[in-house]
Amino acid sequence: MSVNWTRDAAAHLLRRAGFGGTPAEIDALFARGQEGAVSYLVDYDAIDTSSYESALAARNYNLLKTIGLQQWFMDRMAFSPRPLEEKMTYFWNLHWTSGISKVKGATLILNQNKTERTLAMGKFDDLVLAISQDPAMLVWLDNDTNKASKPNENYARELMELFTLGIGNYTQTDVTEVARALTGWTVQNYNKATNYNQATFVNNPNTHDNGSKTILGQTGNFDGTDAIGIILNHADSAGSVSGRFLGAKLWLYFAGTEAADYLVDELQGVYVSSGRMIREVVRTILLHDDFYADHTLKTWVRSPAEYAVASVRMLEADSDFSSAANSLAGMGQVLFNPSDAKGWDWGIAWMNTGALFARATLSNTLATNRGTSGTHFDTTALLAGADASTAEKVVDLLASRLNVDDVSSEVRSSWVDYMNRNDDGSLGTWTNTSANVDKKVRGLVHVMLTSPAFHLA
Repeated sequence: MSVNWTRDAAAHLLRRAGFGGTPAEIDALFARGQEGAVSYLVDYDAIDTSSYESALAARNYNLLKTIGLQQWFMDRMAFSPRPLEEKMTYFWNLHWTSGISKVKGATLILNQNKTERTLAMGKFDDLVLAISQDPAMLVWLDNDTNKASKPNENYARELMELFTLGIGNYTQTDVTEVARALTGWTVQNYNKATNYNQATFVNNPNTHDNGSKTILGQTGNFDGTDAIGIILNHADSAGSVSGRFLGAKLWLYFAGTEAADYLVDELQGVYVSSGRMIREVVRTILLHDDFYADHTLKTWVRSPAEYAVASVRMLEADSDFSSAANSLAGMGQVLFNPSDAKGWDWGIAWMNTGALFARATLSNTLATNRGTSGTHFDTTALLAGADASTAEKVVDLLASRLNVDDVSSEVRSSWVDYMNRNDDGSLGTWTNTSANVDKKVRGLVHVMLTSPAFHLA
């Protein structure tokens, strides 16, 4: 089997390796061919971001407040010229996030996000070590209080269960021994006087357990760095345990389906042969025939943040993400503040009646905003250069832009019918006037954004 590289395949790639794309971005990606498109997204260090970073800084988000952090991160997702960099940072935020309600210091949360971005596609070992010494994580999972005289096992357990190996691949004894190895990894300057924002990592030898430890079958006087190495090197009869764990989770994130055993084995092999380079695992996923198979299309349920970002990005809207940030709680996801270490459940768990109503309210705010602040888009620009002479043509144009052109003929007909209706509900005929464009195109955008098809990427 080989990939049938079409414009639809390029659109699928940009939805999964980013947050959706404009027609021009999809066309440009398609023109590169499959390998060129994947390389462009994966090898993003070559893309200059200086002008974007300057524009982002000029928007002056308040990074000492949770809402400012949320706006800043969603802005990056929507407007950074490196979509995969932000998609991977978002993956690590879902995988390894910390909650500001406990951490308190907004700067610590911001720094953790920056670390996840910097190391997003590098060697997994480097990311595991950096997050294990990250002040926000140390506070979030209590390793800041982990001392030889009073061990705390919270981070040691989640390090193996949630972050590297998965359930069933370690024992309670391993948890106890890893916790002992991690003693002494704590923070300094974490206090109310600095609003908890100036904490830094410190390795305190006075609180470290110097005794012999046995971790996953290996014995020695291990410290935290040793323990992480043992965990990541751990293998069983099927090979690298962390390779299988991470490969399966990355496949689900990008392909939207559970990975079959042969895919897990393949990704594990890449993980090991590349020296545990995340970039090469992701590259393999995005080039894989199965990633483009019919059963992977429109299977990823957009999270609240992704839903808000995709709406802005695909409509080429301007946004300060204030409405989106204020809507996150109602949609079921407060960025940077999960309720527990596991974080949010993915997939259909995002969907319930309250969350759907909140999504509809957010999209209505977007569609009806005719001002120049908040989130707003240009209706005439959406139709510029296209034949918009009939309701059918307008529907197809916007459905293609929003990647909802795979709906049933009945749904499409209902959209066409809406466009042809007069204000009093009577049947009329669409005419391409400025008044109709302002009114009906906004209404159609709202209908499309709230359709089941747009909740899926």
